[in-house]
Amino acid sequence: MRTFQTVAVTSLVGVAGFVAGVGAGRPVLPRAPLLEAQPIVDPGDPDIRTLMRLQEQLAAALAPLDSVSLDTLIADDYRGINAGDLVLDKAIARAVRRAATGALIRVVDDSIQVRRYGDVAIMTLRETVTARDTDTTAVGRLRITEIWFKRGDRWRAVAGHATAITLGPAA
Repeated sequence: MRTFQTVAVTSLVGVAGFVAGVGAGRPVLPRAPLLEAQPIVDPGDPDIRTLMRLQEQLAAALAPLDSVSLDTLIADDYRGINAGDLVLDKAIARAVRRAATGALIRVVDDSIQVRRYGDVAIMTLRETVTARDTDTTAVGRLRITEIWFKRGDRWRAVAGHATAITLGPAA
């Protein structure tokens, strides 16, 4: 079975091969069999059920800033980009959450979809975040893509990207 590292190396080699091929007048990309395989999307798949449950736990741990739970769900080598275009590793993400001026009151995820390719899963979802700052309550919505990787028997979030959803004027 291919591992996440193999996929990353294959992708890196693919880019290097493409650049080298362009210089030689022949762009050639190596094939990555794992990426060509059909993803597992069955909600009855045990790993898909586990990933859905872990995402629910992740959302539930964000509002109270449950560092212990977050540490078990997010890989030490995590990399992400938040909706404010800040590139985060696990330590920076923790510091940003703690330094936020408003308190997270509630985080709710919906429209969760998971595609699993062996030990790698791609998850897309919509997240609604409610925060309070002094006497003001604000609600924001995000579209999120997360990459989860199974190391041994445990899934961890290893990468993510969030984009703010612009809400139209209130009716």
